[in-house]
Amino acid sequence: MLMLQSTPLGHARDVIQSMANHRKHRGYRTQKVIADYLKQWWEYADTAGAGRQGEDILNIPSISIEVKARADFQPLAWIKQAASNANGKLPIVIMRCNGQGEDAGEYLLFGKVKDIMPIIASKAPSHEIVRCDQDGTYLFKGMECPTCRSMSTNASNAK
Repeated sequence: MLMLQSTPLGHARDVIQSMANHRKHRGYRTQKVIADYLKQWWEYADTAGAGRQGEDILNIPSISIEVKARADFQPLAWIKQAASNANGKLPIVIMRCNGQGEDAGEYLLFGKVKDIMPIIASKAPSHEIVRCDQDGTYLFKGMECPTCRSMSTNASNAK
């Protein structure tokens, strides 16, 4: 009968494997949280799944999203990865920092200034940016807050 012995090397390998599995699960979970958050604007937003090549969030017209849930910070490499998967869409990165929970509205979003500024400028010159009195979301003056709209719709559906 063969008996397996636990060795320090075997234990270290198990710990490393467990950490890798945790990081993969956290990455996949972050994709899901972001896709669910984006459904308030794009109802068919969905995650591509862990480890798949290409965009991390599917069914978002004109925007290619790369999701990162990592401790290291390599923004140039990540935006290059997003651009390589963009296929003519606007490449952006959404990053979940360590210590952030599952409120995707608090995650960081970044892209190249030359890509983002024309979009902001197309809306901002004639609109004053204000904050929602209810939840602090930034929006253009006179615009309905999407978070408040979503909460009131959910409350109406629950009745």
